[in-house]
Amino acid sequence: MHLDASFTLRRIAPGHVSSDAFDAVQVLKANAFGPPTNDGEARELASERARGERWWVHGSWPKSDRPEPLKVMYHLLYHDGGLAAIAQTSVRTVHTSSSGLDLLTLAGVVSSPSLRGRGFGKAVILDAFARLEEEGLSHCLFQTGAARGLYEKLGATLVNNLFVDRTAQDPEANPWFDDWVMRYPSESPWPDGLIDLNGPGY
Repeated sequence: MHLDASFTLRRIAPGHVSSDAFDAVQVLKANAFGPPTNDGEARELASERARGERWWVHGSWPKSDRPEPLKVMYHLLYHDGGLAAIAQTSVRTVHTSSSGLDLLTLAGVVSSPSLRGRGFGKAVILDAFARLEEEGLSHCLFQTGAARGLYEKLGATLVNNLFVDRTAQDPEANPWFDDWVMRYPSESPWPDGLIDLNGPGY
């Protein structure tokens, strides 16, 4: 994959995101996933946007019994004056059969459809993975659909554990919603058996 070097990467924590940056993220997501197909989906997206604005712009986590993500960081990649790719990372403690495990999460990876093939998605993912060493963590855990091949090329591998979520109404239900759960890097030792994600899929 060709990597276009003409970009700028910024990391921003919740509560330090400008309204303009937040709006640019919403436009990028809308272009990547397309418009809602009915009024119900439009209302759901508007509600989701309002919740997101409280978290992104104001740093206000919605009141919930579920744990607040720690050390959240947004990775924003700009090219030619516009937002070209985004990702989100945080730190979460999951529970294995033997102990708690602190790991990096990766979510919300989106790149502009008109700029795909230039390596911007790859660049923002690698910037996210760089937080592992910075935070002293061994694993990044995430889910993906169509991008499995890209992550494997970057050194990630599939995870085959059974996952639950102790904070959910149905704790035994699978908390993930994408096709594959993956971890990075593939060579890091990984626990066997059941893993409690200790929060919703991301």
